[in-house]
Amino acid sequence: MKKLLLSFCLLCAFVAVSFAETPIKLSLWEKIAVPDEDSVCGLEIGIGTYTSKLVGVGLNFIYSKTDDAKAWQTGIVTISKQFLGLQTGLLALSEDVTGIQFGFLNVAKSVSGLQFGLINMTENMNGIQIGLVNFIKTGKLPVMIIANAKF
Repeated sequence: MKKLLLSFCLLCAFVAVSFAETPIKLSLWEKIAVPDEDSVCGLEIGIGTYTSKLVGVGLNFIYSKTDDAKAWQTGIVTISKQFLGLQTGLLALSEDVTGIQFGFLNVAKSVSGLQFGLINMTENMNGIQIGLVNFIKTGKLPVMIIANAKF
């Protein structure tokens, strides 16, 4: 019986390590989640969450934070280091964006795509900003109203 129990425990440990990615994550707040995984390939729903890797859709009420996302990420505040896809929220923050930031205030270090919001800010741009005030630090015209672009 002890050998069977030990074998089962080892199998469970192996399976947990092998499948460190989940198709669905439900989050109450940060690490209060079911399952408590750092990688989601599918759907993440919650109030506020941190997931290191998100591929799919992140629907979070207050905030969503990721290190690497290939997704539609939404919440009042959305934060990502590397982002590919659609990032929506009142406040959208990223280091590198490839795709679209859509929010009241969009801030990124580098954007390749579109920023659409009331205020858009980036250091480096390969695309278009549409909003009331648009900042591209390295642009020929660093500040513009209505639209700004750099290719």
